[in-house]
Formats: sequence, C-alpha cells, structure tokens
Amino acid sequence: MTTDNPETKMVEVAQPTKMAVIPAEKEVSKRPLRLRFMDLSVDIKTLIVSHVHRPTELKNLCLTCSQMHKITVRKLYHEVTLEVGSSTDAKLTSFINPRNIGLPHIRKLDLYLAEVADKCNQLQQAHFAIRMILEFLPENILEKFSWHPWSPFLADNLVLLYKKQRRMEWLEGIALDRNVLPELEKQSDFDQIFTRTRRLGLYPDSRDVLNFCANLIKRTKKVEKITLHASFDEDSDRTPIPSRELNDSSTDLGLITRTMFGHMEPFEKCTPLSLKDLTLQKINLRYAANSYCKFIDFRVMKALRIFGCPGADSLFAELSKSYKLPERLETLEFKHDDNQENDALNALDGFLKIVSGIKVLTMDICYAKQLPSADGIIRHSRTLRELNVHGSRGDGEEEELVIDFDDFEKICKSCSLIEQLSMAFPTTSLIRPISDSFQAFENALGDLANLITLNITTWPTNTPSTSRLPRKTYEILLQSLANSGFEHSIHHASSHTPPRFSKLAVIAFGSSDRVYDREDSKNQIIFVKGRQIDPFGGEKPLAVQVGWCLRKFVEPRSDVLDFSLARSCRPPTREPPASEDSE
Repeated sequence: MTTDNPETKMVEVAQPTKMAVIPAEKEVSKRPLRLRFMDLSVDIKTLIVSHVHRPTELKNLCLTCSQMHKITVRKLYHEVTLEVGSSTDAKLTSFINPRNIGLPHIRKLDLYLAEVADKCNQLQQAHFAIRMILEFLPENILEKFSWHPWSPFLADNLVLLYKKQRRMEWLEGIALDRNVLPELEKQSDFDQIFTRTRRLGLYPDSRDVLNFCANLIKRTKKVEKITLHASFDEDSDRTPIPSRELNDSSTDLGLITRTMFGHMEPFEKCTPLSLKDLTLQKINLRYAANSYCKFIDFRVMKALRIFGCPGADSLFAELSKSYKLPERLETLEFKHDDNQENDALNALDGFLKIVSGIKVLTMDICYAKQLPSADGIIRHSRTLRELNVHGSRGDGEEEELVIDFDDFEKICKSCSLIEQLSMAFPTTSLIRPISDSFQAFENALGDLANLITLNITTWPTNTPSTSRLPRKTYEILLQSLANSGFEHSIHHASSHTPPRFSKLAVIAFGSSDRVYDREDSKNQIIFVKGRQIDPFGGEKPLAVQVGWCLRKFVEPRSDVLDFSLARSCRPPTREPPASEDSE
C-alpha cells in the first residue's frame, strides 16, 4: 500500500481524530479539584488562625461556622482582660455562663478597676464580681491571674483562687485586706500549688506583704522569672519604714533582702537562683555585690530590667567581672536617675562594651550629661533587633538629648538588623521645609533595611509661627510628615542595589504616658502605613492615624512603643478650653 492512495490518507487522518477523544476525557477526569479553605485539615486551619491578631477578626471567624468557632475560640479566650467595679459587671453573667465554650480555654486573666465617677463601694462591688468569676471558672485552667490596681485584694478571694486554680505558672505577692498566710499554711495540700509555678510577681509595700512574698519564693522550687517592685513610699496612710531599715548597708542586710531571701543565708554557701528573667524596681542596689550577686546566678540570665534603682552602677560594675558576666543576656532595659558624676552611665557603657548578644536594648537616663556611648551599642550589631535610647539633663521635664549625627549614622550602618527604633530626632517645622538635620537622620535610616517601627519621641514645631496650632490641625500636618517618611523609605529601598522592599510600617511621635493597656495616650500620635490608589491606578503609601491600643493588632512588632519613658509631654498644640465657662 502506497501513501499516494487517497483512501489511505483518509484513514490516517480519521484515525487520530477518533482516538483523540479518549485522552481528552481522561485529561478532564484527572484535573485536580480546586481546594477550598473548609477542605483543609483542622491542624492547618488552627495554624492559619494563629496568625490572626485582631480580636474583631477572631470574633468574625467564630461566627462563620461551628468548626471555626471551636478553633478560633481557643486564641480569642487565651488572654482575657476585664474591668470590674462598674455597672457593666452585670454583663459578666453571660461571660461566665457554662454554655460559653471559651471558658475552658482561658489561660491568662487580668483584672483592672474600672474608671467610674462615683467610687463609693466600688471595691466591694469589684471583689464580689471577682468572686463570682472565680466560682464559675472551670477548675485548674488558669496559668496567670493578675490584680493590677495597688488597692488591697480580698483575702477570701485569694484563698478561693488557690483552691480552684492549682496549675498556675505565675503567682503574685500583693497587698491583701488581711494576713492570710497562716490560713493558707494550714492547708495540707498548699505546696501543690507551686508544682508548676515558674514566674513570680512580687510587689511588697508592707511587712505582711514581704512575708507573703518570702513564702512564695521559698516554696517555688523552679522559679525562672522574678519581678520585684517595692512601693513602700507610695502609701501616705501607713507609717513609713525608714530607708536605712529597708535597704542593705555595708554591714547588714536591709528589711527587704533579709525578709524575702533570708532563708538562703549564708549567701556564700547557697545554691544561686538560676533566673532567666529578672526585673528590679525601686530596690537599692548599692551593696548588691553582697546580696543579689550572690544568691542570683546572672551568668544564665536572658533578660534583665533595672528601673529606678539607686546604686545600679554598683550592680553593673560587679556584673562586669569575668566570673559574673552574663553569657546569655538578650534583653537589657535600664531606667535611672543618675548623679552628677554620671556613675551609672559610665558603668553601663563599660558593661555594654564587654557583654555580647543583646537583642533588645532600652536605656532611659535622667540627669545625664550625654547619651550612652555608640560604641557600646555597636558592640551588639550582629544581634540587636530593638533599640530604645533616651536621656535628658534634668528629671525628664527638660528637652531630650539628641544623639550626634555621626554616632547615629554609625549605628544605622553597623546595626542593620534593627527592626524597632526609638530616639529623639533634631527639631523641624511642620509649616516649613524639613530641616537639614532632620533629613540627614531620615537618610541614615535608609541603612536599616529591616526597620518596621520608628518612634520619634521629640515633637516637630510650627516655627516661625508664635501661636500654637489646634491639635487637629497639628495632627494633619504631622500626618503629612509621616507620609513623607514612608515615601522616603520606599524610595530609598527601591534605589538600593539590588532593589528591596521597604518594611517600615509604623511611625510614631511622642512617648506614651499610659501603663494601662486599654487606654490611649494623648502624649503620642501613631501612624501606620496604608495605601492609596490614584485615578490612574498608581499606588502610594498613606499614613493612617491609629490609637496606641489598636496598633498592636495592626503591627505586633511595635513593642518599643510599650515602654513608658521618664519624659512624656503633649504635642505643642493649643488645647480647647476645659468648659464653656472657661476663659
């Protein structure tokens, strides 16, 4: 048979046509179906939900279906913050309803006293609400229970807490309305409460609280974190204890050290506490070499926070010795009122130059002649992620010290891993072109490729105008400056070789004076980076103002804004009158 035969050609053409139908059907049958979110496994859905931070979005996820309700409610109820002592306490009945499937997933419970106009019997009402909560919570679910006001906590509620929640990892020594320690020690199973305890919050303000704190330390065998905040000078109704009796001297231990850590004496022979995290506030450390440096092993410590502790320079000098130098320190926060010789500043500079590996560094020093040395900061260039440096020549009311540009440029070039930065910037005017010094600082920030949050704690002015602007007008002009900062960051990143993306997401001005997590400060204005699209489809950044509380859910990597600085002032604006009758 030859290929010139027309019938042969027809057969050859027809055969592929008939056979092509079969593979096409098989190809359609083998095509994978489009995967939907609800088809994913529960573990993958749980992993996705773990990246959702905003409570409103978690609430919306709970309302989608029963399965998402069960998955999302675990994160939504993991940390619960409540205000008690107001008319809204009536709504707690729905919260503690046994049908609320979120109750078993509560792990951290923080209680605050609500702000009300009439405070008569507020504490009694709050303690009643707390008892109702403790009665209806499932047993042994809490890891942390915190009563934040400095007002005394009801002792009966503490007994109930220890009775129903016996797996807590965080325990607090706080002021009580009566001494409850003898009653607790009579319980045969009292020691079982401390089997899982790893962290202690100690807030002594009287001898009874000191004894209670000492009991917590003695019974907690595997403590990893201690927060010690003394407040003996804050209660005007109680007879004050002399400072000489409270604090250590060259010859003897003070009341605080002797009461809380006396069971470890002699310190030379005791087994030091292997703490990973230590916070000391309002503790005199002049003779820490004879006490704290002996019963605490600072070599294994990962986080050290020293706030308002006289004699802190002695502690840093002792820790600078080779056999006591911290080997794993990652977080160092220091807030201090220095003396005329700047002993604390010098000791801190020396300590920073020999320790290594710090990731989070915070320094806020009053009565300082200059800021900490840039060399001590650059020492940690390979690890530093968060930098918060501030200082003033007075008690915080004076103008903040601005770092020298050459030092700032060296820090930006060397510490390229910084993600969060808080510093004072040079002055600039909102109604004039940006000053050369301010622009130089902005240009230096271009070397921080990983910068996410920038906090400029000094306020721009409206010079040369002599009258202050209304706050709303000031905020609009400040928004323009923040917008310029976002654009400058994007331009610098795109012009880099090779081009990269700008990660800058938050620009804040001022410093917060709020410690309470659910209140916005008027001393800080925060902008997050949004986007705007012009009529031609071009996209540009847009600075969007948000509150201090909300920004945590927009950009969680903004912890640098949580630190309360010694100096916090409102923007230079014209405030409205307090009332219509005000002049």
